[in-house]
Amino acid sequence: MLNRFYGFGVVSPIYIADIVLFTENPQWLNYFFKIGVLSEFQRNLGSILRVALIFLTLMLPQLLRAQNFNGYIHSDFSGIIGAQLQPANLAGSPYKYDVSLVNGNYFLTNNIAYIKSTETARGFVRYLDGDQRFLHSNNALGGISGMATLKGNESIGFTYRMRLHGSAIDFSPELISQIGRFTDPVFLNSKPSRQSGKFATALWREYGFTYAKIIQDDGFNRWKVGATFKMINPRGNAFIDVNDISYSTDNAGVTSLTEARLAFGYSSNLDNFEQFDGSDKLDRLPDLIGNHFGFDFGLVYERVTYWEASKDENGTNRNRDIDYEFKLSASITDVGIMKFQYGTASTLSTGLLGNVNAANLDTLFSGIKSFRAAADSLATMAQISTMNGEYTVSLPTTLNLGYDYNFGNDYFLGAFARIDLTSFSKADYRLNYQHSLTISPRWEREKKAVYAPIYINQQGAFHLGLAARYGPITLGTQSLGSLFSNEPNTGSFFFSININQLKANAKKPYCFGPSRGTSMTKTKRTPIYKRKKWIFF
Repeated sequence: MLNRFYGFGVVSPIYIADIVLFTENPQWLNYFFKIGVLSEFQRNLGSILRVALIFLTLMLPQLLRAQNFNGYIHSDFSGIIGAQLQPANLAGSPYKYDVSLVNGNYFLTNNIAYIKSTETARGFVRYLDGDQRFLHSNNALGGISGMATLKGNESIGFTYRMRLHGSAIDFSPELISQIGRFTDPVFLNSKPSRQSGKFATALWREYGFTYAKIIQDDGFNRWKVGATFKMINPRGNAFIDVNDISYSTDNAGVTSLTEARLAFGYSSNLDNFEQFDGSDKLDRLPDLIGNHFGFDFGLVYERVTYWEASKDENGTNRNRDIDYEFKLSASITDVGIMKFQYGTASTLSTGLLGNVNAANLDTLFSGIKSFRAAADSLATMAQISTMNGEYTVSLPTTLNLGYDYNFGNDYFLGAFARIDLTSFSKADYRLNYQHSLTISPRWEREKKAVYAPIYINQQGAFHLGLAARYGPITLGTQSLGSLFSNEPNTGSFFFSININQLKANAKKPYCFGPSRGTSMTKTKRTPIYKRKKWIFF
């Protein structure tokens, strides 16, 4: 069963939980590039608490990353982009050099609501099933980044990105479904208790330096290691932490709030903006907040084999750019934390002032447009205090495991798991990825490829993606269905524009130093007809 449809106006863009619902207004593109952070409170307490729907639409960077270029990023042909997930892949890369001029990735998935359009409006319709609610959004815009192969089986890389990450974890379904419309007939005679959930979002600038090296290659077994060291410059954070919201609605539509223990807030560099606790227009990126550090590291094993040279479409012999039969990989990415000072309107509620019987609970906080107004209104009914001092937010730390098999005819099949490690973090608030599995069939050769990844996360969300690479351009989506659905609950898109040179047929396979022959002059391999025919062995 679905709730009523709530539409949004058509005068200006509406920013909702890290995505944008664009209207008929042709000026949306100006907002898209001008506004870096936005928090748009709706007109009642529901807007503050239903975080994953509308609350804390905090930070829209200049372009929208998430299941990290899914499919493409698992390939050795992804070059510097692939180092985001596995830094060791730069060692023995098929590229002499690879430069990404610009890249971007946007992905949002949830089980809270879907988008519905009518002739007059566009907005969200909430689901009413009993599943725990989640929302995940991971977006990035990358500037000029690149990698280069060096002598001695070494490679280096440099990346620059603006990253935006949002995570809503285990929100109680009744709270999310009923917020803002407790008196709807479908919710009469209900008594939800201990409603809870967590949400955090952050925007930061990131510089990364990657070093990777082949540490062993005997012509049959190849081991590679790599690490990326990052400098993190946060631009803002917002959060909500609902510990216990309990209430009951009788058959006359009178709602009694019986418990309210929650916290919501933001970083102090946002204080001056009118959506938080100031009067400045939010028409610029907020100030950077210091320097923090993070790192990634990874290990790759490849079973190398001998492939006879094949011919391209012109009949010319082509050396193999990928010479492994299969590879196993493991990496841990985004290790680190960011530190912030609480903003002046960051608020902690430890309980009610008394039993609050509010038949108009849906409109009690109408007209709220800032964190400060929300805190002041909440003070009329709850025991609150201002949150002060320093707090920490984790980077979305994950363990990434992968297996990739090369069929030898430009077809590959891989399985890649992403496991959230932030539960081990001692940070006050967490950014995280959901546990997920990606099956990645693909066809690829030097300058062209097709990817068809299949993605499923711990909540059972299933997405079939599709991407293509031709020459310098890669375009794709992590969720093909969202492009054709009339009622999507997921949005995704990624692209990259790269300039590179493959080293398989290059006179000099590395970027610095004198020539020493082609890159494919290697230790003698075991012929494939003498190899075992098992995928793993």
